[in-house]
Amino acid sequence: MYLLMIFLHVLGAIVFALGHGTSVAVAFRLRKEVEHARIAAMLDLSSWSAGLMYAGLLLIIVPGIVLGFMGGFWGDWWLWVSIVLLLLVMGAMYGIATPTFRRLRFVTGATMDEASRKKAAGLGTEGVVESLATSWRPTALALIGGVGLAVILWLMIAQPGG
Repeated sequence: MYLLMIFLHVLGAIVFALGHGTSVAVAFRLRKEVEHARIAAMLDLSSWSAGLMYAGLLLIIVPGIVLGFMGGFWGDWWLWVSIVLLLLVMGAMYGIATPTFRRLRFVTGATMDEASRKKAAGLGTEGVVESLATSWRPTALALIGGVGLAVILWLMIAQPGG
């Protein structure tokens, strides 16, 4: 059962990376795009792949919790640091990406729910497409997510002090 949980935990990471990889690629590709219809299509693709990303995240978290109990790791600091780091990375990435992509969806006519549409309208949309070419967001998101993932991976493998 323990090996099955490890398998599911790692499988979750792979599914997460597959789903999230699309969003990362879109974020970088948007920097070279100016045509609204193409931007909207890429944003819709990115939004679709988020479902795969969240399924992977769920597959990471549930077996991870089970593994914490099975391995008696809940008293180890590395597990708690991993959890806090995951939450910090998710919060930072959401905070950096969401306002801009929400405004882009609004301006380009990409698919979005009514609540997001209202939020986007209140954020101001002037120059949002033009600012893509020089946006620092894709690089910041890739660095935050990549470094965060690497540190969490190291903590899980090394289990320092555990």
